[in-house]
Amino acid sequence: MAYRFLYLIVGICFIGLLESCHPNQSGRTGERKAALQTSVDSGFFYTSTVKYAEGFSIKMRNGFKEIIVNDPWNKGKIFQSYYLVPKSSKLPDSIPADVQVVRTPVKTLAALSNTHIGILKFLGVADRIVALSLSDHIYDKELSRKAEEGKIQGVGHAHQINFEKIVELSPEIVMLAGFMTKTKQEKKLVSAGLPVVYNIEWMESDPLARAEWAKFIAAFFNKEKEADKLFNDLDQRYQKVKSLVQKIKSSPSVVSGYQFKGIWYMPGGKSYLGQVLRDSKGDYCWLSDTTRGSIPLSFEVVYEKQANADIWFGPAQCASLEQLKNMDERYTLFKAYKTGQVYCCTKRMTASGANDWWESGIMKPDTVLKDIIKILHPEVLPDYELYFYKKLN
Repeated sequence: MAYRFLYLIVGICFIGLLESCHPNQSGRTGERKAALQTSVDSGFFYTSTVKYAEGFSIKMRNGFKEIIVNDPWNKGKIFQSYYLVPKSSKLPDSIPADVQVVRTPVKTLAALSNTHIGILKFLGVADRIVALSLSDHIYDKELSRKAEEGKIQGVGHAHQINFEKIVELSPEIVMLAGFMTKTKQEKKLVSAGLPVVYNIEWMESDPLARAEWAKFIAAFFNKEKEADKLFNDLDQRYQKVKSLVQKIKSSPSVVSGYQFKGIWYMPGGKSYLGQVLRDSKGDYCWLSDTTRGSIPLSFEVVYEKQANADIWFGPAQCASLEQLKNMDERYTLFKAYKTGQVYCCTKRMTASGANDWWESGIMKPDTVLKDIIKILHPEVLPDYELYFYKKLN
């Protein structure tokens, strides 16, 4: 017992000796904490290289990042600028009034477009979502469960935002799809201290350019390095699929879209579908057109030019040929209808109407391309099963 007591005394003296030899121990503890924070922020100092997307740019400045979202409706103009500053750093001395400041890494966000779900899942940060536009209209099972449990709230879409609910949740950023004019509610959110992050990926015409907006979102989470690797892998997969049809000489003809309120909105040659059809070697009579969005046409013009098209893509979210017929009896006059070659991207859609095409489709352009190639050139992918698209019966 006496020996144990002696050991205790010696131990206490030894600890005291160590402390006397290291009078700056508390300072070193602070240094370790700072080093740990630097490690956390280390992802911030990596900047992605943008390869395809035209809608944004990322530049490292003196201790912060500047992200510029270009205005696709006014060439050469800026839609919105952001300064990204690590939470452990001081703010820049001078910040222009029209610049939004976001502290990184972001821990919570409201995502008001379903396409954001796919990008956030791709980056591995979907667990930071605290609000979605429609919490009862989610395809992703995990997020749908969280919504049912009340862990994710529904706060309305961009034009009908539940302002009070978002302020109550107080996410670090509110991410939404940017449109030509910023709404009063969006400006109100900024005034309330909630940065509004505008994602305008939907205006990109190239499938890979749309997917590359993952790098834009990654910057807010200090995940650019991971985003670069994930995107490079995706790019390689897309190019590999694209190469499968490069030697094909003849292709079936294609018609797309449908009539809405008297106007048939046909995807332009520079649109998303136009590029996918180009990459899949589809015979689409509008490929030489330079429209990035849709071309407004009359039924008569479409019928005259494409009544004999072999395959029809995307007539709304129809579940059957009968439903398509009920929309407009004249649709039955098209060759593709008569031969049963009508396809919709509704294979992964729930009974409530939640469609995975709008969630994960943006980050799976290689899968979208496979689907189109399977439909146009089934001999190229004999064992492949359609993922997003299905044939209407």
